[in-house]
Amino acid sequence: MSDLRTTGPTNPVRSVASGLSRIRVLNLREIRSHRLRVATSLLVVVVASALLISVLGLYGSLTESVRQVNAAITGTAQVEVASIADSGIDEDLAGEIRANVPEAKSVVPLIRDSVVIDDRKIALLGSDFRVTALSSELRQAVSVQQSSGLGEQDLEDGIVAGAGTGLRKGQQLNLNGVSVRVISVVEGEQAAVLNKGNFIFAYLGLAQRLATRTGKLDSILIVAKPGADIPALKAGVAQVVDGRAVVVDPDFRAKQAEVASSITRDATLLVSLISLVIAGFLVFNTMNMAVASRRQSLAMMRALGARRGHLVGDLLGESAIFGFAGGLIGVPIGILAGRWAISRIPDAESDTLATAVSYHLPWYAPMIAIVACVVACVAATSLAARSVFAVSPVEAMIAGEVADGTSKRRRSVWIAAIVGVGLLIASWFVATTVPDRPAILAGAVYAVGALLVCYALTTPLVGLVVALCRRFRGPGQLAAVNTERAPRRAWATLMTVAVAVAVGMGTSGALDNLVGSISNSLDGLADPDFYVSSTDEGGIPTGPPLPTAVKGEVEQVPGVTQVVGAQWANINVGEDRILVQGLEPDSLAPFMKKADPQALQQVLAGNGILLSNVLARTLDVGSGDTLRMATPSGYRDVVVRDTVDYISIGSGTAAMANSLLADWFDRPGDTYLQVSTDPDVDQEQIRERLEAIAAANPSVGGRSVYVHSGEQALQAAQDQAEQAGAFTVAIQWIVALAAAVALLNTLLLSVIERRRELGVLRAMGASRRFISRMVVAEAAGIALIGSFTGLVLGGALHFLSDKILSATTSVDIAYSPRPSTLLFIGVACALCVVGSLVPAMRASRMNISESILTE
Repeated sequence: MSDLRTTGPTNPVRSVASGLSRIRVLNLREIRSHRLRVATSLLVVVVASALLISVLGLYGSLTESVRQVNAAITGTAQVEVASIADSGIDEDLAGEIRANVPEAKSVVPLIRDSVVIDDRKIALLGSDFRVTALSSELRQAVSVQQSSGLGEQDLEDGIVAGAGTGLRKGQQLNLNGVSVRVISVVEGEQAAVLNKGNFIFAYLGLAQRLATRTGKLDSILIVAKPGADIPALKAGVAQVVDGRAVVVDPDFRAKQAEVASSITRDATLLVSLISLVIAGFLVFNTMNMAVASRRQSLAMMRALGARRGHLVGDLLGESAIFGFAGGLIGVPIGILAGRWAISRIPDAESDTLATAVSYHLPWYAPMIAIVACVVACVAATSLAARSVFAVSPVEAMIAGEVADGTSKRRRSVWIAAIVGVGLLIASWFVATTVPDRPAILAGAVYAVGALLVCYALTTPLVGLVVALCRRFRGPGQLAAVNTERAPRRAWATLMTVAVAVAVGMGTSGALDNLVGSISNSLDGLADPDFYVSSTDEGGIPTGPPLPTAVKGEVEQVPGVTQVVGAQWANINVGEDRILVQGLEPDSLAPFMKKADPQALQQVLAGNGILLSNVLARTLDVGSGDTLRMATPSGYRDVVVRDTVDYISIGSGTAAMANSLLADWFDRPGDTYLQVSTDPDVDQEQIRERLEAIAAANPSVGGRSVYVHSGEQALQAAQDQAEQAGAFTVAIQWIVALAAAVALLNTLLLSVIERRRELGVLRAMGASRRFISRMVVAEAAGIALIGSFTGLVLGGALHFLSDKILSATTSVDIAYSPRPSTLLFIGVACALCVVGSLVPAMRASRMNISESILTE
C-alpha cells in the first residue's frame, strides 16, 4: 500500500495514484462489508440518473423528430414563408417573390398536410418540379416519373408513397373524396429519413385537391443564390409578403413542438431535480454513517501517519465513484424508460403534418446525468467528511465500538443554517419573480436549503426524538439513551422519513392543485349541454369547418333551445403558434366569464382582442397596448382589451369576435356548435338525434363530425392534465419507494451495528420482549418526529411547487391542502414501525456470547 505520509514536493500523478490505491484497498473494502446500505443509496442515484435521461430523451425526441422531418423537407432552404392560418397562402405569392427577390435561386411552393389511410394519419406533401432544389429525399420522390417513364398526365391522379404507409404500387384508393392511385413506393434509407416512410407525395394540383387548398399553399421555401446575404434576402421577402404570411427560419416548427410539450416537461424536470437532491441526501446519510462506523479504522490510519486531507480526499473519491457508477447504471435504464414512453404517445401534433415520433437522446444527456450525479454525491459527502477532522488517533486504542455522538462544530452548524436559510429565500425569489422554465430551479434550490437547515437543526430534532422515546417508559428510556449516543444515525433515519413524506406531499399536492386550477381556468367549457364539433372531446376544434346544413338541422331538434356556432383557429404570430377562439354574444366560454365586462363588449363589437397571460408575456404586451397582427390580407392593428388566466396551449391563447376571425384569416364557417337544451327533455334522445345529424353530414373529405357533452369536454381537458402529470406521479413514487427501502435498511443497520451493546443488555438480564420493544420505541419516536418534519417541509414544497408551475404554465394555481397529506404521514409512520419489527426480532434473537465478542 502507498505511504500514508508524504514529504517534500508532491507529484500530482503520484498523488492521484496513491489516493486511488487507498480507495481501492480501504474504502472499497468497507463498501463490500455494508452492501445493503450502499445498494439502497446507490439505487436512488441510479433513479435520479435514469429520470434525467428519460426526461431529456422523451422531450428531446418530440422536438428532434419534428426537426429531422422538417429538415428532410426543407433541405437547403434558408427562408420559409409560412401561412398565418390553416386557410393557406395565395399561390400567386410565390410568383411575386420570384419576380421581386433577385437573391432567390429557387422559390418552391409546398403543401404540408395529412390524410387518413386505414385510420392512420399520414403526412401529405405536395409541390412541383422545383422541389428538387430542396432535399435528396423529395428529389427521389419527384424523380419517380422520370425513372419509371411516367408522363405528366400520370401525375394528375398519381401519388408516390413511402414504404411506411403500407401502400402498394398500382393500388387504388380514395382520399378526402379524391380517387388516386399509387404510381410508386419509395423504400430504403431515404424513405425512412422522411418521416420513417409515413408520407405520400403528390404534384401540386393533386395535393391542393387532397388538402382542400385550391389555389392555396401552406408554405413557400426559398433557396438563396450562392454568396447571397441571407438577412438581406429575408428582408426582401418580408417586403414582398407585406404581412400576408410570416417570414421565418425553416426550423421554426421544432421550436413550436418544444413549446407544446412545456407543461409536462417542466413538471417532470422539477421532480427530477428534486430526486437528484434527494439522491445526494441519501449519499450524505451513507457517508455520514460510514464515518461513524469507520471511526476506529480512520483513527488507526491517523495513528499510522495519514493526514486528515488524505482521509477526506479518499471519502470524496469514494463518493465520486459512487456517483459515477450510479449515473452510468442509470443511463441505459433511462433510455429504456424513454423508449417505452415514446412508444406510448401519439404522433406529434405540433403542426398539421403527422410527424412520426422516434427516439432521439441528445448527445449531451448521458454526460449531464453522470456529471450531475457525481457533483451531487461529492457535494453531499463534503459535509459528512468534515467529521473526519474530529477523529483522534487515540480512538484506535479503544476496544469495541465508538459512539458517533461527537458534537458538530459550531461553525459548520452556523454555516449550514445561514446557507440553508439563504437558499430557502432564494427559492421563493426564483419561483415568484423568474418567468417560464428557469423557475423550476427553485425546486432544487429549496430542497438543498431545506436539507441544510435540517442539518443545522440536528441537535433539537434528535432531542425531540429522545424526549418522545422517554414517554414509552422502560424500553423507551433505553431507546432514548441509544438515540443520544448515535445522533447521526437518528437524524439520518428521521430525515429519510421526512423526505418520503415531503416528496409525496409536494408533488401530489401540486399536481392536484394544477388539475383543479385548470378546471377553474376552463370555467364555462362545460356550460353547453352538447357540442357538435370537428374533433372529439379531447381535441381543439380548429377545423375543417362543419357543413352549413348542420346548424339548421340541429336547431330543429326537439328540446334544443339555442345553437351558437363559432370556431377555433391555429395562428402563426412570427415563429410562435397560438390558438384563437372566435366569440359570439351568446357564446359559453371561459373567456366570456373571465374577461372584464366592458372589455368583453368591446371585443364582441369587433374592437379588440383578449389574450391569455402566457400569450401576453410571450408577445410582451398588456391591456391597452396595440398589437400588430399579420393576416392573409396584410397587417392589422388590434387593441388588447384584457388579459385573463387561461391554461397555456402552445405559445398562448387569444379570443376575438368570431366575425373578425373569419374575415381577417379567411376562415368562413363554424368549426363547432354549442347546443343548449331544455333540461326537462330527455337528454339521451337529444344526443341520439344530434349524432344522427352528424353521421349524415360528414365534413370536408368525408371526415367525421363528433357529438359530446360539455361535461365530457371538461373531463377530457382534466384527463389530459392528469395524463401529463402521470409521469411526475410515477417519479414521485419511485423516489418515495427508494426512500422507504433506505429507511428499512437504516433501521436494520442500527441493530446490526449495536449488536455488542444489545448482547450486553441480554447478558445483564434484559428479556427478548424488552429488547424488541426498545427497538420499536426508537423507531416510533423517529417516525413521529420525521413525519412532523416532513409535514413542514412538504407543506412548504407544495406551496412553492404551485408557484413554480404557475410561472411555467401561466395558470394561477391556487394553493389548497390535500386530504392525502394524512395518508402520507400515516403510511410513513406505519412503514417505520412495521419496518422495525424485523430488526426488533433480529435483536431479540441474537446469541449473547457471539454478540459481546470484541471484534
